[in-house]
Amino acid sequence: MGFWENSKDAVWKQLADELGAVFIMGSFTGSSRIEKPHRNWKIVLDTYTVSTGKSTVTYTRMRVPYVRSNDVLFKLSRKNIFSGLGNLFGMPVVGTYDYDFDDEFVIKGNDEPVLREIFANDKIKDMIRKQKRLALGIRNYRGKANSDESELYFQTGGVVKDPEKLKNLFGLFSLFLDELAKNGVASDRMPSTVLYKEKG
Repeated sequence: MGFWENSKDAVWKQLADELGAVFIMGSFTGSSRIEKPHRNWKIVLDTYTVSTGKSTVTYTRMRVPYVRSNDVLFKLSRKNIFSGLGNLFGMPVVGTYDYDFDDEFVIKGNDEPVLREIFANDKIKDMIRKQKRLALGIRNYRGKANSDESELYFQTGGVVKDPEKLKNLFGLFSLFLDELAKNGVASDRMPSTVLYKEKG
């Protein structure tokens, strides 16, 4: 297998073809990405790099903007020694009543009943378990033009090239968006936020 066949771009392009999504080659100003529509939303997978001074760190992320009907925020991560500090940062820890899941992950959020309803979906929890390292959550946009919009996001360190993990991630986002809509969190209206502008 040659370098191209094993590269991120080759893996992502093949994955996009299998998912019926669009692969867009990167340039000097931006990374390659996959864009996959789901109802009136567009799920975007890409990478970005952060400089730490002496070195750089690359992350794989997935994002989808949506118009919010209810201001629900949360952040999910695997448990660590700092997991019990949720209340110090403004959002309490939310339990799902699935004790095996709660032993593995911590959810900090602002609307416990809605989040418990969403995380009652066993398929969502099974998909989350397949991601070894992750930050998953919802955050609000702050711009004037999109002040009523939020973003479902995922992030993990490194460049993910495992097709099965990426397929699982697209499935997780599609299912999570459906749950957000069913529970009155996300509107079906098309958001104004565009993560990447089309070149004219």
